Amino acid sequence: MKKQRIQQFAASTLPALLGLMLAFGAQARASDSAAEFPSVVPFELGEAEFAPGDSITIQRVTGTSATIRTGETYCVEGTYTLASKDKATLAFYSTTTTKEGGRTDPSQVMHIEKGSGPFRLVKVMRGHGYLHVSFYPEPSGSAFGGVYFGQDKWVLHHKGWSYLNPSAQSPDYTTTGAAPGGPVSVEGPNRALLEYLGNPVEPPADMNAAYSKDGLLKAVQTAASNAGVSVKRVEIDDSEFPFLVGIVCKEGDYEKLKEQFRKLPGYDYGGSVGSHTCNALNLVPWRAFPRQVSERISHRLGVRMQVFQAKLVGTD
Repeated sequence: MKKQRIQQFAASTLPALLGLMLAFGAQARASDSAAEFPSVVPFELGEAEFAPGDSITIQRVTGTSATIRTGETYCVEGTYTLASKDKATLAFYSTTTTKEGGRTDPSQVMHIEKGSGPFRLVKVMRGHGYLHVSFYPEPSGSAFGGVYFGQDKWVLHHKGWSYLNPSAQSPDYTTTGAAPGGPVSVEGPNRALLEYLGNPVEPPADMNAAYSKDGLLKAVQTAASNAGVSVKRVEIDDSEFPFLVGIVCKEGDYEKLKEQFRKLPGYDYGGSVGSHTCNALNLVPWRAFPRQVSERISHRLGVRMQVFQAKLVGTD
């Protein structure tokens, strides 16, 4: 009888105790968050674009300052729904207008799976830029959806490119220079420059698999393994031929990677655009360029590498 009463007490009391413990835990976490980020940050939503079924909702932004500015730290909280992929990385980044940044802290990203859930991401503002929370494919790749937010002029309402259709780029914004102020003219000197660059080059029908997106990713993995380094992020610009490689790594590791790129059979490392930690490069040898478009490729290649590297820096 006594044993039965104990079991009844446990059955009725333990759930309540568990609920109290969870409530106290949540309250403690909220208290810690309030102490770490004491200022509520007013924000305005900018442009948002998602694959069908995906969404990101920003519910609250707090920080070490109520004004978004460099040197301060900010925490963004909200909910997400991922339906278009089985898994992804959810990240709090900024599209910058300078070459500052380049480092990703663990608190800026979280790995998620298909479904819905809450998120809490933290970022140090290392340079002026347009804040956004976005989905990225795993293990690497360009964003496939996201939402911009911020204050005053640092809210990106017209980003000028499409996550879902990268080839449909609008010419009214770049990731470097001044904030967007209207459409870019295609007349005068700009027209001469565009005529010199020519149209994007389609990949050849008989393109060697080594120069495809998967082939280049494997080449980078091989080089990193041979160099004994770990690459933070690898992205491939496959918008036209030749596909470009973008690498974000630790200080000092890129020099080791360059040595290994030069040793890769079937590839040709001819230099890069970037810094000690963030670079855009071409590994496709000139002999693989179709003869009829090789001049156009040479005109476009350097510009493409600069634009790609600026984009990599802009998603620190």
